[in-house]
Amino acid sequence: MNNMLACPSCGLDETESIVHLGSYILRCAACGEAIVATSFMAMLESDHAFSAFADPGPGKHLSPEMLIARGPLRQISTTISGAASNGTLIRLIPEPND
Repeated sequence: MNNMLACPSCGLDETESIVHLGSYILRCAACGEAIVATSFMAMLESDHAFSAFADPGPGKHLSPEMLIARGPLRQISTTISGAASNGTLIRLIPEPND
């Protein structure tokens, strides 16, 4: 899902997946520029496992206490949507496939 698009502002090809309110956004990991966005609802039926964290900002490291939910997206989407509904940015990190 990540590293597929280059940032139009700085040219970096590393992205971070963010949920903000009802949007799913790929943003540049260096400068934070939004590269592409879609509705978070378009992602809800995914069985891919993710860890969802309160986002500290572009390119910044996540800490364990920022964890909001972990598991298949279809199972944790309500928790993510609830946390994002007040404007909190949520960073999604794909879990490795077994």
